[in-house]
This record gives sequence, C-alpha cells and structure tokens, in this order.
Amino acid sequence: MTWEDWRACVDVTLGGAFLTCKHAAPMLKAAGAGAIVLTSSTVGIYGYPHRAPYPAAKWGVIGLMKTLAKELGPFGIRANAICPGAVEGPRMETVMAREAAAKGMTRDAVCEGYAKGTSRRCFVEARDVAGMALFLASDAARRVSGQVIAVDGHTENPDPRL
Repeated sequence: MTWEDWRACVDVTLGGAFLTCKHAAPMLKAAGAGAIVLTSSTVGIYGYPHRAPYPAAKWGVIGLMKTLAKELGPFGIRANAICPGAVEGPRMETVMAREAAAKGMTRDAVCEGYAKGTSRRCFVEARDVAGMALFLASDAARRVSGQVIAVDGHTENPDPRL
C-alpha cells in the first residue's frame, strides 16, 4: 500500500467526519443543544485484515465521537456513532465482486460468507441504519451520548472468511 492510498482513505473517512463536526459544533453550541451522529463501521470495532486504512480511520471516528461527547456535552450536545455491518446495496456489491475476483470465488460464495458472520445471517438494509440515526437524533435518545451502536445483525465473526 502506498502512503498516498493510506492518506486518501483516512482523509475522506476520518477527515470528513472531523470537518463536518468542526463546522457543525459552533452552530449547535449557538442553538444550545443538538446531536451529532457519526458513521463508523463494525470494522471500526473489530478491525479487518488487508484493508488497514479503512478500519484505522473508522476506529478514529469512534475516538473523535467519544471526545466530542465529552467536549460538547456541557453545551447540551450529544455525540454517538453508528457502526453498520454489511449494508445491502451497490457499495457492498462492488466489495463482494472485487473480493470474489481476488479469491477466485463466486460473488454468491462471498455474500454467503459475509452473511454467516452475523447471528441474523443477513445483510443490514439502509433503512436499519437510517432508523438508528433518527432515534439517536431524536429526543427519545436525549440521555444517550458517547455510545457506539452496532447496526449489524449481531456480528459473531468480524472476519466472515475465517
């Protein structure tokens, strides 16, 4: 892996979260309250082999969120992170196609491996992640801050290839 490839991933993933919060925090402080919901990933909890910058950046998002929860809490601002597992859709289709090609497997075999890594034996839908984000942003979660919430169907095996 090149330094440039490492930096590109970390800059987009962690840098994007930082820049968003940097600009949102003053507005939330001025409003007197608010909620920041960052998106990490289950790889931000468990790591993932052969893709080091992505899990490193997602771990960083969790560290950023926990720090923001402490710094902004006195201003009435909550911060939490959602950690989706494998989410159905074009991005996962691309990931599975690349992995299948690299391993000489079928897309279906790779898909099955990912699904078997969760106790629910299925992928997450975008609406599952959106529902959690809506909850965390709502008054129903007014005392939830500094938390890492997995929306992943319960990851049993963080590397489904094992």
